[in-house]
Amino acid sequence: MTTNAQQHNLEEKRLRFLEKRQRGRFSQSDSLGLFALGTFGLHILTFICLALLYGNYTRLVQKPPPSLVQLASGEAITVAPLGSKERSPEVVKRFTVNTLTTMMNWSGKLPAATVEEAARPTPDPGIEIRSVGGKGKVTTAAWQGSFALSEDFRKEFLQKLVELTPSSIFTGKTQVVLVPLEVQPPVKIAEGKWKVGMVANLMVFQASNNLGDVIPFNKEIFVQVVEAPDFLVPSDESRIAAVVADVRASGLEIYAIRDLQSENL
Repeated sequence: MTTNAQQHNLEEKRLRFLEKRQRGRFSQSDSLGLFALGTFGLHILTFICLALLYGNYTRLVQKPPPSLVQLASGEAITVAPLGSKERSPEVVKRFTVNTLTTMMNWSGKLPAATVEEAARPTPDPGIEIRSVGGKGKVTTAAWQGSFALSEDFRKEFLQKLVELTPSSIFTGKTQVVLVPLEVQPPVKIAEGKWKVGMVANLMVFQASNNLGDVIPFNKEIFVQVVEAPDFLVPSDESRIAAVVADVRASGLEIYAIRDLQSENL
């Protein structure tokens, strides 16, 4: 009996030993190996994702920027990538010519905003300006165009323009036309600043003189970058709000005008 009991105990110990070995088939080294294998797989997956991301980024960098943009009005315009302080020479030149033409063309008629107004122009009553010598008037177009000037220069310019504008402009007896003869390429004088030389004539026509008198208008115009309006003018707003937004849409303003010479201002 004793021998049988001993054999039975040995058999139970053997079974428990085998059971422990079966429960612990994966040793600590096996677990570390599986962890390393899983980590390696994740690294490979991450590398593949990064490679795909790099490929997409490379294609995006090599893709040429869009050169044609369609506006909300349906008009398509050509664009080029520029910094916030940069403007193309063509933009600076066109802005300068358009602004000076608007302010120095005095027809005695209000600027036309519609086809009907262009067909039936309305006499310009002028805008009253208080200057050093008293009160005077400038044309409505000149006053509207003056919003393209810097705020400190605009007041000075309008007061000077009052002295130059004959009262006969508003009675229809005199007209003045700015005729640009040469507009020099813009010269960059600082970051976001240019000077533009203009050789032009002011042609003065009167009812008694259809040949016109010529007044030389040779100037250096100094232009600088400003923040362009980023708002849309509602249709029910006043026309002045639309004019201000329009003349400053290019993000430029004139901050000085002087007689044509070689030195920078």
